Amino acid sequence: MTLRVLSSIAALATALAVNAAATAAAPSLTLTPSSVKRGHVVVIKGSAGGCAVGNTVFIISRAFVHTHDFAGLPAVFAKVKYGGHFRVTTRIPVTKKPRRYNVTARCGGGNLGLLEHLTVRR
Repeated sequence: MTLRVLSSIAALATALAVNAAATAAAPSLTLTPSSVKRGHVVVIKGSAGGCAVGNTVFIISRAFVHTHDFAGLPAVFAKVKYGGHFRVTTRIPVTKKPRRYNVTARCGGGNLGLLEHLTVRR
């Protein structure tokens, strides 16, 4: 290949990478409902910012069942889809103590800088 072709390929790759980063939404986390009865389901969705498609988002809270965990805390896993979006559901254990719980998220080896709250009711 000539230098001109290689240069054009490099420029195109750079433009695509910049465009992909620009279209990724800022990190976000939404819990629906944000106040839930024990034994009921919560929908967790949001954006993982710049995490690549296919990466795993770890949503962490003591309100969740201990099926999976991250650093010893209960966690729910979701896969990053196009645009950085993720969505997953989880059922709050019927034995969970009614109170307000912190919910955070991580992806790609780093904290997404998000903190939401989930209130568990009787």
